[in-house]
Amino acid sequence: MRDLGRLLLLLAMANPAIAINENAGTTGFNFLKVPVGARASALGGAFVAMRGDLESTTWNPAGLLGVRDRAGTLSLTRYLVDTEAGFACIAFPGEDQVWALSVNYFNHGDMRRTDAEGRDLGNFGASDLAVYLSRAREMWRGRLTVGINLKAIYSRIDDFSSDAYVVDVGMLASTPIAGMTFGAALSNLGTVRSAYTGGSKDSLPVKFSVGITHRPAHAPIPVVILADLHVPNDNDAYLAFGAEFRVGYGLYLRPGYSLQQTGLDGDDPLGVSAGAGFLMQGYRLDYAFTSFPDLGDVHRVSVSGAF
Repeated sequence: MRDLGRLLLLLAMANPAIAINENAGTTGFNFLKVPVGARASALGGAFVAMRGDLESTTWNPAGLLGVRDRAGTLSLTRYLVDTEAGFACIAFPGEDQVWALSVNYFNHGDMRRTDAEGRDLGNFGASDLAVYLSRAREMWRGRLTVGINLKAIYSRIDDFSSDAYVVDVGMLASTPIAGMTFGAALSNLGTVRSAYTGGSKDSLPVKFSVGITHRPAHAPIPVVILADLHVPNDNDAYLAFGAEFRVGYGLYLRPGYSLQQTGLDGDDPLGVSAGAGFLMQGYRLDYAFTSFPDLGDVHRVSVSGAF
C-alpha cells in the first residue's frame, strides 16, 4: 500500500505552488477521475458538450446520440508510474436513441509490500473495473438530448475489495447561436455497497460539469472550439479548453489545456495536452499526449469505427 500512497502524494505535490484543497484525497474509486479516450484527453478534457462520439460515455452519456451506425472503440493508456488503463465501448443506435455497453479498466501494477519496520514482504497488485450500460435519447423534436449511465464498479487492493453502483446523467441542448451546443453532466451519484475492510466505506468522486462546443460557420478550415467547467466534490473547480482542426485528408490536430493542475489562478502551463486523429474509410485512429512534472508522460491511443 505504501507505493500507492506515494503515487497519490506525488500527484498532489506535482506543483508546489498549488494550495491543496482540504477535501483532496477524501474519495475512493479515483480511477473514475482519470480521463478516458485519446480524443477527449488531447482536447484537455473539454468534452462535455461533444456529440456523436463513443468516448462521450464517460464524459456525458447524452453525447452518444449522433452515433449513426453500430460502432465500437478501444482505447489504451500508458499512465503514470507503470500504471495502465483500457476502455472499450460498443454502441447500438436506433431511430431516436443510442444504447451502449462500456468497460473501463485500470491496472496499478505491482507494488512492494513492507512491514512496520520497512522489510520487504514481496509484491501485491491493485486494479479497478467499471461496467457501464448507457442510453441517450432525443427529446423535444431534437432540441434536447438526455443520457444516462448505469455503472457497476469494482476495486481491488491485494486481498481487499470494494464495490459500488452509481448513475451518471447528462444533457445536450442547442443554443440560439448557430453551431453552438451546450452540455451538462452529473457523474458518480450512487452508493458504495461494500468497503475494503470493516464498515468504513469510501465516498464517491461526484463531479458536475458544464460546457459548450462551437463550430464557426466561416472559419478558414473546419474547427470545433470547446470549453468546460468541472466541479468535483473533492477538489477545486477547474476550466478545460480544446480545439479540433481538420487540416485535410482525414487528418485532425487537437491542442488542449486544463487548469486542473494549476488552478484558476495558476501561471505555469502544466495542463497542456496535444494530439492528432486520422479518419479513413469509417475508421479513426487517435493519439494524445500529456505530461506531469516529476511523474512522467501519459500516452493514449484509441481506435474506433463502425462494424
